[in-house]
Amino acid sequence: MYLTLTDIVLLTSIIQSLALAVFLLLPSNSGLISNRLLVATLVFFAAGLGEIFLYGSGLALQYPNFAYLGTLIGLLQAGSLYLYAQSLMYQNFQLRGKHLVHTLLFWVVGAIFLIEYYLQPSETKVQILLERDHPGVLTSPLLAVAIHAVFLGYLYATIRAINRFGLGIRQIFSSIENKQLAWLRTLLIGYAVAWTVSMMYCLTAHVFRSVPGTEWVAGAGAVTGFIFINFLMINSLRQPVVFSGLAADQAALLEEEPTPQFDQTLKVRLQQLMHQEKPHLHPNLTLEQLSRKLGAPSREVSRAINQGFGCNFFEFVSRYRIDEAKSRLADAANQANILQTMYDSGFNSKSVFNTAFKKETGFTPSEYRRRALQGDIRP
Repeated sequence: MYLTLTDIVLLTSIIQSLALAVFLLLPSNSGLISNRLLVATLVFFAAGLGEIFLYGSGLALQYPNFAYLGTLIGLLQAGSLYLYAQSLMYQNFQLRGKHLVHTLLFWVVGAIFLIEYYLQPSETKVQILLERDHPGVLTSPLLAVAIHAVFLGYLYATIRAINRFGLGIRQIFSSIENKQLAWLRTLLIGYAVAWTVSMMYCLTAHVFRSVPGTEWVAGAGAVTGFIFINFLMINSLRQPVVFSGLAADQAALLEEEPTPQFDQTLKVRLQQLMHQEKPHLHPNLTLEQLSRKLGAPSREVSRAINQGFGCNFFEFVSRYRIDEAKSRLADAANQANILQTMYDSGFNSKSVFNTAFKKETGFTPSEYRRRALQGDIRP
């Protein structure tokens, strides 16, 4: 069989996808549910490329029973990406039976293909393939749009969840964890762009069926797949931390569950630590770091904060930072500008600082400074 440059690029991308999947299955990586879900996503992605390869190389006509399998398996990417994001954000995430609902797109489309293609005689299958102008384009444009809409809907919901998750923690947690969120956003945005282009291609393929675009589509798919998988490979080499899962303190922050009564003495020690050592001035303070300073388990410290102070870790640290900023802004001897005061108080995001400060005081930082120096309010 003669392979074109496009076929070779597609094969290379498929092999790279599977190689990265194998890397994530190594003992040092496979323990994380997030990595296992990313493995599944990579396999589904490789299957989608395989559909283009089979069609472009002519193998689909030789083995018609394998046609469309890549398209069908590729549909599982929507659910696996969504679950991957959940597992990366929440350490206590576990796969459960209810998550099978995310395979619904695969089963619905699979039933349609079963009736319209796989149950047909071999001659009919070949005829269907011969009449198909482009790889992976479904017979019904309405069904094609519906599939793409579901996939893009998944991506939109996931990106929104990540943005909500990251909004409250980006000023609290370390650069390592922020890199993981940035990586996840980039991955999903890349998928969103690719599937938007794919939907436009599907629609134009139905409108302009006479246009000979098979080679162009196969080439575009090959280049897109090659760029995408190499992006993942580079990230795995340059920033292996993105495959390590987020820290437990984020789970404690956003997934509070009913817990036993907290330790009153731990609450007192925590207050003393915050007033004496002021760990909140460290912009990358995490619950794990705070727990080490107290010499207590993270779960117990989280419980003391949740029950003893009626807030979560983010709110707890933010209160101390706001109090620090209020004190500095009200000090006539303090000549630092608002931005420097923000940094000195432990914040590292101007938007988060302004929002939190106004919510706490009812004033913007500049208004608060002016009123405090005039004696209208006291810190």
